[in-house]
Amino acid sequence: MPRTERKLSLSELRVGIFVLAALILFAFLILNSTGDFNPFEKKLYLKARFLSADGLRPAADVQLAGVSIGKVTDVKFLPPDDEDENRIEATLAVGSTLEGKPITELIREDSSARLIATSVLGNEKMINISPGSSSAAAVREGSILRSSSAISMNQLTETGNDLLEQIKKLAVPANEILKKANKGDGTLGRIVNDESLYQNLDGAVAEAKATMQRLQATIDKINSGQGSAGKLVNDPELYNSLTRTVTHLESISADIKSGRGSAGKFVSDDALYNETRAAVADLRRAVGQFNEIAADFKAVSTDLREGRGTAGKLLKDEKMYDDARDALTRFSSATAKLDAILADAREGRGTLGKILTDETLYNSINQTANNVATFTGEGTKLLNDFRQNPKKFLRIKLAIF
Repeated sequence: MPRTERKLSLSELRVGIFVLAALILFAFLILNSTGDFNPFEKKLYLKARFLSADGLRPAADVQLAGVSIGKVTDVKFLPPDDEDENRIEATLAVGSTLEGKPITELIREDSSARLIATSVLGNEKMINISPGSSSAAAVREGSILRSSSAISMNQLTETGNDLLEQIKKLAVPANEILKKANKGDGTLGRIVNDESLYQNLDGAVAEAKATMQRLQATIDKINSGQGSAGKLVNDPELYNSLTRTVTHLESISADIKSGRGSAGKFVSDDALYNETRAAVADLRRAVGQFNEIAADFKAVSTDLREGRGTAGKLLKDEKMYDDARDALTRFSSATAKLDAILADAREGRGTLGKILTDETLYNSINQTANNVATFTGEGTKLLNDFRQNPKKFLRIKLAIF
């Protein structure tokens, strides 16, 4: 093909540049309409670690409480020497703002990233971040979020397989039990095959039916007002009496609350309460003193049983008992002698008898007593005269020649 030497005109160049710009703008609008591409938006890069990727791939959706905020940019294994047991690390690119507010106001240090399935049967995963609390610190570039994994279909399948294996293991003994039951062996076999058990059960059911019929008849009698229970349920006078009783009790309760009557004063009177409390305190002290007296009495009883003290020796010492018995014997003998002396005195025998019965001796003694009284009276007069005029008795007349 021969080379052309035709040159583009300025108008053709302008048209080409315009078409190219239109195509670029059209492509940008298409990409931006999906919400996944915005070259002018600033991204915040976070990380989340999981035990297993379980279908998580780059370009997977990242959501915040169900709202799409970014994409997964990278999914990689951690180095073997890393101490974290979660070996899969996902890098998340999220928008720095959401609804005109910084994304860090919603994603905090206590937020957690969770792997969830995009569909029920599919194995594709996305990451959903839970909003954090306002008390936690805001995340920074490169912050590692706490993570958790949802139950996947693989795990459900494995769990179902394990459950089926357990069911198969349980089916073998269950079949053996059913075979024995069909043969009539064991308790279950007797329950299934024993006719007498069925008849007993049938009889029990019949008795239960008869009991229910009797109970229904009793309820019918009660509803018709027969018997004590029927009157209790259907008699309006009894209801009125109960109402009056309740009203009376309410009035009594009101009187007690207002302090009227003995019970009201007892409940509301502080002085009576204080007196009662003081009486209880006195009673407690009296009980304490009674306990002390009982303890003393117990100690005295112990001393008496063991022969300590005068009373104990009197109870336990045989010698003291013999001495007391001898003393009583001597006292009885002395009493007998005294009775004899008094008998002799009453009969006038002996000196005491003569003193008691001889009138002459009595008169002599009386006369002597009178003389003594006279002498005493004269002596008293003499002493009085001496006290009044001692010079009369002390004057000494001395004459010489």
